[in-house]
Amino acid sequence: MSGSVTITVPERTTATFVVAADRRPSGLPSLPGPFTDEAARRVGSARLGITTHPAALSPWDLRPGARTGWLADRAHAARWHIGVTAVLPAADRPFGLRVARAMARALALAVHGVPVDADTGQVLPGPVERPSFVPADDWLGVWLPPEHEDTSDGACATAEGTADGCACVTLTTRGMGRFGLPELRLAGAGCAHGLASLNLLRTTAQRLLPLCNRPGLHRLPEQLELTGNDLAAHWGVRDPAWDGDPVPIRLTPLDPRLLRVDPPTRFPGSLNEWLGKGLPPALHELVACSPERVAA
Repeated sequence: MSGSVTITVPERTTATFVVAADRRPSGLPSLPGPFTDEAARRVGSARLGITTHPAALSPWDLRPGARTGWLADRAHAARWHIGVTAVLPAADRPFGLRVARAMARALALAVHGVPVDADTGQVLPGPVERPSFVPADDWLGVWLPPEHEDTSDGACATAEGTADGCACVTLTTRGMGRFGLPELRLAGAGCAHGLASLNLLRTTAQRLLPLCNRPGLHRLPEQLELTGNDLAAHWGVRDPAWDGDPVPIRLTPLDPRLLRVDPPTRFPGSLNEWLGKGLPPALHELVACSPERVAA
């Protein structure tokens, strides 16, 4: 009989976005459509606090991390850090997160700064917040490191002479906590299965996200069955990412705020064997989804 995993969704969570700039804002910027009135009501409260610090005295470390580039370097070199912090009750998730991020983006436009998601460490792409919530819109804080982005042929020097391939890829989300949910990890996958590993985390996250505004104790089945609709919902599209049978996974608690995604108990082989043989092709192919599906 399958076991269960217990998670606790807190009543309140905190999210922080930081704008790195060379000047301070002179006032509050205007926000796009669905956020305008709500931001005006919230600003100055715990749900939408804005503070400005000299970079040398900033509470936020904006040194370039896993994702680098000229914008990350520019954020690190900026003179001022403008923080947008939202302390949100469960009923206000995910909308309150979007209001805070929309404010950060608007501030960045106003001061010609770089908006940074302090929870994931990534520079926010795009100039404005989209009008609807889609998890794929940089909310999960998980991506393939550059050295693993083009290993579809399985070529990896570490794997030479091994029967099961390498175990180079370990991925961990960095954005689930602000939704009140545990972070997710898939550890020890082969380079050839990097994209499939990423898509498994995306799909699992999508299954958990509906709990974000339901505080309290939740008992989940240890073994979840993921569907093509789950992955499609990650990108906000209607057509399932794959047809046919669901993909069973096993959730293994590593600590109260971190779950590992493992092969199902009944699978007899290794992690790499499961990733290679037990998943639908879409999990190995889909880089992104829109109304017109985009494959690798």
